Order: sequence, then structure tokens, then C-alpha cells
Amino acid sequence: MSTTSYLDACLQQARPRLNTMLILMFSEAQLFGQKSQWLGSAIALMEPLGFQERAIRTALFRLAAHQAVRVERHGRRSLCRLAPATAAAVAAARQRLDIPPARSFGEDWTILVNSGGISAARYGAVRKRLLTLDYCQLAPNLLARPTAYRARAGVERDMPASEEHGLALFDVGGAQLAAAMRQPLFGRSDCDLEAADELYRQFQQRFQPLSKLLAQHGAISDEQAFLIRLLVSHGYQHCRRSDPLLPQEFLPATWQAMAAYQTYTALYCGCASQARRHIQTVTAAVAAAGQPTAAAPRLRRALLTSDSLVAA
Repeated sequence: MSTTSYLDACLQQARPRLNTMLILMFSEAQLFGQKSQWLGSAIALMEPLGFQERAIRTALFRLAAHQAVRVERHGRRSLCRLAPATAAAVAAARQRLDIPPARSFGEDWTILVNSGGISAARYGAVRKRLLTLDYCQLAPNLLARPTAYRARAGVERDMPASEEHGLALFDVGGAQLAAAMRQPLFGRSDCDLEAADELYRQFQQRFQPLSKLLAQHGAISDEQAFLIRLLVSHGYQHCRRSDPLLPQEFLPATWQAMAAYQTYTALYCGCASQARRHIQTVTAAVAAAGQPTAAAPRLRRALLTSDSLVAA
């Protein structure tokens, strides 16, 4: 099976949303020093994913209306970039993705405890926010995250002020936390492990064959490397959002999170140099042309349409 066939299959299975992929595309370009893109460059980079030019233009201006993207007019041309708040949110999310999902009671933890000082509605909103920051719910009123997160640049600033949210914050050793979880003090929290594990298995089936092609010289073109980085990033983020990120002591031995993480890092890092070259080639070609004309898509697949705004 060729690289093109694998990519086609990935697109048909994942059905990525245009707004999400646009934000990922801009963040990828920023990582390689391209902080802004002419509209023509954005179109040329996105069309191989199967999106129509008209849909891309519409999605970009909708994102601009929601202040997720900034679009500046330069005569007849439009220069696009992520809004600072969007760029910061995407960068922070990327740094959390780079942290392996494996956790255990052999490390130190930060815990946040709801002692009943806030309303149920407010706690529900706070808990939702904390779960997006990779806290796990060990009990109905107890959220936890490894203390090692604080050492990660960009992640420490995500640590909410416990006083602001009405939660009690403690730094505890893993052994202490494990002992507390064996007691009925906090109660139990049920998680849907089967659904999350199935997502990881689907991710492996979809992307593991592509990771094996990395060792074959010339098997992946520059354009395909760029597409792979977008798709594997999109797919792995989807898995992580469903992962309860529990300590491994609470997980089955067949849990696929670390295998999926290794596939993600192998593809995302292994395609970096080629993806950078593709972005630079496309942006240079559009800039040299002096007008935002789009390159014809090289991969044939069903055209996709725009969608509603998805938060990064």
C-alpha cells in the first residue's frame, strides 16, 4: 500500500474539520518561522487535504470574525496569522501533548480538592477546564496531575490559582495519594476506559503503517510529510481528549496510550524537516508570484466543506 493510499484512508476515516486543520496549519508554519501566510499560501497548503478553495476562504474569514485568526489587507492581497490568544492556546496544548501519557503513583502529584466551598455548577465548570489541562479525576471531588508538569515551560502558567476556584491545593507523594485512594474518603469516579482505549487502537491502525515508511528513503514526499504532521497531530489530540489520564495502576495492562504516543512522536518528529521544506517552498512560490494563487492539489480525494468554529 502506497503513502498516498494510506493518507487517503486516514482522511476518509478521520474526516478532519476545516477550521481545526487551518489552525493546526498556521501553528505548524509558526513552528518553522512562518508567522503569517498569504491567503494563497494558506489555500495551497490546505487544498491537498481535499478542501475547496472557496470553503478555505470562507472558513478563514469566519475564524477572523471569531478573532481566532487575524486577516490584514495589503492592496488586493490578504495576510493571515493566528491571533495571539489562539497561538498561545495552541502552543500550550502542544506542550501538553508532548508529555507522555504514562503516569504512576511512583511520582509526586498535585491534587485539587473540592471541600464543598463552591456550588455544584461552578465546580462543574472548573472541573471541565482542569480536565483540558491534563488533570485526571480520581474521585468526584478530587483532581490530580503529576507535579512534573510544573517543570514544563508554558504549562506552569496553566496551573489555576486554587483560591480563585475555591479548591484546596496540595502537593503529595505518590505513595500518599495511592493510600488515600484505597480509603472511602473521596469515593470513586467511574471512567469509560473502553471508549478511550478503542480510539487509541484506531489511531494505531491508522498511523502505525505510515511510521514504518519513515525508514524507506523517498517513500514520503515533502507534501506528504506536511500532511502527515497535520493528520497525526489532529488524530492524537482527539485520543488525548478522551483519555482520563489515570495512573497506570488504575489501567489495564493492554492500555494503548503509550504505544499511540510513540507512533505520534515518531511521525510528528520524523516528518519535521520535510514538512518545513514544503511550507517554505509553497510560501516562497506564492510570494514570488505576487498574487495569492493556489497550487493544484496533488492528492485526489472527495472534496470537503467548511464547518463551524472549533476551539483550539
